[in-house]
Amino acid sequence: MICPFCSLLCDAENLDAIQCDRRTASLVQFEALRSQKEDLIEDCTKEAVPLLRAAKRILVLGRIASVESARAVVAFASKRNATIDCAESGHVFKNVLAIQRSGLNSVSLAEARDHSDFFIIVGDDSMMAAVPRMPSALSNGRPGQQTALLLGDFSVAATEQWKKVGFDTWSIPCDLSAIPSALAQWSRWSDSSENKPTKDASTTNPLFEHMARAAYTTVVWSAENLHIDQADLWVERLLQWISSCNEKTRCAALLWTSLDGTFQQVCTWLTGFPGRISFRDGIPDYDPNRNSYEQWIARTPIGKSHESVIVLIDETVASAPFRHPESMSVSDKCQVIELSRQSENFPTAIAGVEVSANMFRADQTLLAHVRPTHRLDSRTKSVSGWLKALSK
Repeated sequence: MICPFCSLLCDAENLDAIQCDRRTASLVQFEALRSQKEDLIEDCTKEAVPLLRAAKRILVLGRIASVESARAVVAFASKRNATIDCAESGHVFKNVLAIQRSGLNSVSLAEARDHSDFFIIVGDDSMMAAVPRMPSALSNGRPGQQTALLLGDFSVAATEQWKKVGFDTWSIPCDLSAIPSALAQWSRWSDSSENKPTKDASTTNPLFEHMARAAYTTVVWSAENLHIDQADLWVERLLQWISSCNEKTRCAALLWTSLDGTFQQVCTWLTGFPGRISFRDGIPDYDPNRNSYEQWIARTPIGKSHESVIVLIDETVASAPFRHPESMSVSDKCQVIELSRQSENFPTAIAGVEVSANMFRADQTLLAHVRPTHRLDSRTKSVSGWLKALSK
């Protein structure tokens, strides 16, 4: 089975039995929402369609989890000459901007699990909380054949999670921002020590010996849980180090992303760009800075809310709600059409829970078809269904 919240393969027969914080929180919220009074809601597209037609500026943002919704968003934006920014808080673009400048030596989760003997896990406990089954997903099932080096701020409990599934685990608390420089320094030390006996490296630090002997190193990080300033520059430096390692051995990056990676992938297929695009006569204009939703709102004139419309989408039930435009002080700038489970006018089905959905796994290499686990509420529609109605 595929968990639509962790986006990982689960070996349990019943996903509800998995102790996954993200899924548990989502299902608890889902049941609370199902218990609310189910009033019949009139078709509000009659009011929304004229509003969208009259608008001079339209922004589409939010949480997109499924391929179907991502396709509908791109089609809607192309028809309405709208701007799209579905990268929540810019998580995806921490990696995207760095990859555009430095290139990428990447690996799939399956290849890393089956062939990598040394993992460098960068982050802190927030990454383990978001993806609690990561150690199991990367383990090849043969204890003692894989080493995991945890760099950052990991607790003893997090270290034990890696040990339990068979990893020879090392944990080094350190400043995340200094990791690219520290790895580059280690490479220089390793190069200068090539002609020294192996026992010297072992005496100095056994971990260095593990790193030097590694035939296939995989570096894992989660952009969503990368809490440092100018993260794209940090990722760029790390990608440069990974590239340099490939001159002598195999080294690759495993970019762990949340479900917003689905929109990035689909948007790239359809437009050639990973998001943050503004359509003009159906032609996408890519500008990762100017087309962010913060910049779009900042450029919106005050007192002309009839000219600007925000289409806010959330087809998930997340433990942390999407930052609502009302909190961005846009009441005097824009009108908001909200497509979400909580919406009074446009209640949206939850992808992978109420409706079938195609999603990418966390490493963005496997497309999973997730079947619904709950009955669809008669008053709801899928995101793609609402957008098709609003495109008339």
